[in-house]
Amino acid sequence: MSEQDVVAAAGWTRIATSASYFVVANVLPGEQMFTRAQADAQHPIEGELIVSGASSPLGADVRHVEAHIYDRITGLPLSDIAPSIEILNRTTGERIEVAPTLMQDVTLGTPDLHYGNNVRVTGDSDLTLTVTIGDEAVTLDGHLD
Repeated sequence: MSEQDVVAAAGWTRIATSASYFVVANVLPGEQMFTRAQADAQHPIEGELIVSGASSPLGADVRHVEAHIYDRITGLPLSDIAPSIEILNRTTGERIEVAPTLMQDVTLGTPDLHYGNNVRVTGDSDLTLTVTIGDEAVTLDGHLD
């Protein structure tokens, strides 16, 4: 497998802005998510630490969907909002709601604060990811091999 094949299989990253927010969205391979108690007991070196919410399990065709949401004025990551995240698989017509769990990378910590979860998304699909915060929304398109 070439480096390009690995990048294609890994997913994609897109950036969008609304009037108030700067959003960096990722569709990645599924990731293990840990509660604080699990992280304290297991000391993982990769995965996501749940700050608020619940995780969805890993499995076949599971992808980790993330929305890093920043205030456009301060540039700081936001943790006090209630975004909704939805995927439209334009290839199959399926709509997938992504539970907006607040989390951060177990190693990077709070600079990686973001919302998202693991969801089942079949490969070889054209996707539209919509992130809505209040009355503002961004849409991001990408292909998933």
